[in-house]
Amino acid sequence: MLNVLCIGGSDPSSGAGIQGDVRTVSSLGAHCLSAVTAITYQNTSGYSGTEPMRPKWVRRQIESVLEDFEVGAVKIGMVYNSGIVSAVAKSLSGLRAPVVADPVVESTTGGALLKKGAVAKYARKLLPLARVATPNLAEAEALGGVDSSKEGVRAAASALTAMGARAVALTGVRRGDSVLDYLLDGGRWSCFGSPALDAEVHGSGCAFAASMAVFLAGGESLERSVIKARRHARAVMAGSVRTGGGIRSASADVLRARLSEAVDAFVSEPGMGELIPECRTNFAFAKEGARSRQDVLAVDGRITLTARGPSAGPLAYGASGHVSAALLEAARRFPQVRSAANIRFDEQVAARMERAGLRVLRYDRSEEPGANKSGGSSVRWGVRAALEGASQPPDAVCHSGDYGKEPMAVVFGADPASVVAKLRRL
Repeated sequence: MLNVLCIGGSDPSSGAGIQGDVRTVSSLGAHCLSAVTAITYQNTSGYSGTEPMRPKWVRRQIESVLEDFEVGAVKIGMVYNSGIVSAVAKSLSGLRAPVVADPVVESTTGGALLKKGAVAKYARKLLPLARVATPNLAEAEALGGVDSSKEGVRAAASALTAMGARAVALTGVRRGDSVLDYLLDGGRWSCFGSPALDAEVHGSGCAFAASMAVFLAGGESLERSVIKARRHARAVMAGSVRTGGGIRSASADVLRARLSEAVDAFVSEPGMGELIPECRTNFAFAKEGARSRQDVLAVDGRITLTARGPSAGPLAYGASGHVSAALLEAARRFPQVRSAANIRFDEQVAARMERAGLRVLRYDRSEEPGANKSGGSSVRWGVRAALEGASQPPDAVCHSGDYGKEPMAVVFGADPASVVAKLRRL
């Protein structure tokens, strides 16, 4: 298992900080180690104070982790004051694992997370350790001393690489109805855009940086890590919930975050549209031990192929009938199967599946008892018939259609990411 060390403050509302990092890292299948730099007094409505840890306490936490664990990546969040900055820098000196420095200056709930007197030391001691720094525009301006309204967004990011950061992922630049993220790595610029989400969400920046640390720990390139981290951050923002009386918090629903990321990957992947059948595609993810369709999260309205490419509806529990039925039947036999998506099926797709080395089972809908031919019952009968005698879970279950019924394949996996990986092979 990948180990990711997250260094930051404790957030009692659990929307951000160490609590948010643990949730993010765990949701992506890695193990989150932690070192707490400060205790904050905050909730979704406001920020009332900070109690920093003694620098030696911070250092002892980090060193105790590094003595025992092989750390794949480090994410640095709130460090608050100069003493803590120095303690973190000294503890991580010589570490070979990639470091993601998220220079949080102010909480979305209004509190100062980095004292003004510590900004210069942060730039001098922590930026040179960073494989990538992930500031928003205000944070980049504060660290680099650049007014982006006069000198430009790229100048704000470039100032941080001049201070020693190997790369900068500058996030959340609003341009009309879009939000842009810039990546500067080795002198090369990349820009990623997406429609802006209206709601202000507590913890979205933490989710972006922590998920990037997971992807880097797993061996992804920096650019690919940024792309995947953007998807994850958008997923937790889209699934954000109002847990208290103030602003919304990044989603604590791990299923929603993981399925949203996979659906986003599906609709944005070139060529995926040709796998969508006439009846459209649904993508589902079941709770562990799911018993009914209400335990299965899916796309409400399905994924539709439009003139601009695939387009997905929102996620909702109970939103799928047929794919949920197939998934529940497969999971009844093989509990490790928890995700599925339906795609079109013909002999060309069958040949691709064979070349990809997928385990494919088939059933004949014409053999189904007439009294059984109704919605989910029909689907469950077909999957049950295909799985009869199977000793291991299939990658896909297919049928060649029947009178009035379109040929179809359902691709299964342990989680949404594994389903997307199989679809990419097709």
